[in-house]
Amino acid sequence: MKYYTSTTQFNCGIDLHARQMYVCLMDRDGKKLVHTNIKNNDFDYFLKLVAPYRHDLTVCAECMFGWYWLADACQAGGLPFVLAHALYLKAIHGGKNKNDRIDSEKIAHLLRSNLIPTAYVYPAEKRPLRALLRQRLFFVWRRSELLARIHSHQLAHNRIPKKQTRSNRDPWEAQLLAAENDPLRQLALQNDLAMIRHFDHQIAQLEEELQRQAKKLAARDYALLQTTPGIGENLGMTILCEIGDIARFPTVKNFLSYCRLVKGTVASAGKIKGLRGAKLGNPYLRWAFGEAAVIAKRDHAVIGPLAQRLEAKMNGNKFKANTVVAIKLARAVYYMLKSKTVFDPDRLVAALSRN
Repeated sequence: MKYYTSTTQFNCGIDLHARQMYVCLMDRDGKKLVHTNIKNNDFDYFLKLVAPYRHDLTVCAECMFGWYWLADACQAGGLPFVLAHALYLKAIHGGKNKNDRIDSEKIAHLLRSNLIPTAYVYPAEKRPLRALLRQRLFFVWRRSELLARIHSHQLAHNRIPKKQTRSNRDPWEAQLLAAENDPLRQLALQNDLAMIRHFDHQIAQLEEELQRQAKKLAARDYALLQTTPGIGENLGMTILCEIGDIARFPTVKNFLSYCRLVKGTVASAGKIKGLRGAKLGNPYLRWAFGEAAVIAKRDHAVIGPLAQRLEAKMNGNKFKANTVVAIKLARAVYYMLKSKTVFDPDRLVAALSRN
């Protein structure tokens, strides 16, 4: 957990909502100078309220779904903006009573006391590309749900699921429809197939544009990532966009924690009582490195046998074995992006052999 160090005389905590924001502005000694609710998130009115303190002011808000506009408005207005990590913040200032007025005051107190756990403010100019990439992932996951539903439907009627390829689904669709005798089930199947077709078309268009943008913005890093086993064009784009600037991770441990590949520990009196923090970090990076581990284990001539031996040591636990491979791939990606070098299979094999 990293804490923000405030250097300004005045600190402003904002409890942000979709249609209003509660503002609390304090000086360094904790004296409340402004404490009010602003309807309709009127930022111009906010600037008028803080005008006497604007010369030496830091603004802080909790990381929630609507923080983009506030961060951009503060940047445009020349105000330092701090994004507070929502889960860490809840753990720090949780209390018996909770409302907007109390929350904004507590955020201001934590900010002036240098106890704000920070979250990363993703650059505004890069957000559209990341949003487009996440939209592609959303379409892919929805398509997978439809395919899984068709698969389950075939098994429910004691039929062996037909093999299909993404490039040409025509023979597969024809076989599925020919096997259905009930007109209602056939109609339901046609609807699922139509949605899958639509997702195929939209995903293909998105991938073309995403590849163009990735090559335009970070061609070298994009090419480096694709030298890693299990990481192709789409996973490379996901990892590249979700990481942002690799320099924001001072150590590889910070990077692995952000990728949700390691958990925190709960210790007392020198004894580890359990693990925690499994959902702290970026879920998209956790998914991407998990997928890369499965693909690398399946396709790579060296990593595959080593992963099998690792699985045997873990009593057949595939999930743990895949996680270890994912951690090693993530470590490799971190050092590759830091040093701008291609993937070295010998170093990864040596690391896997030590497990």
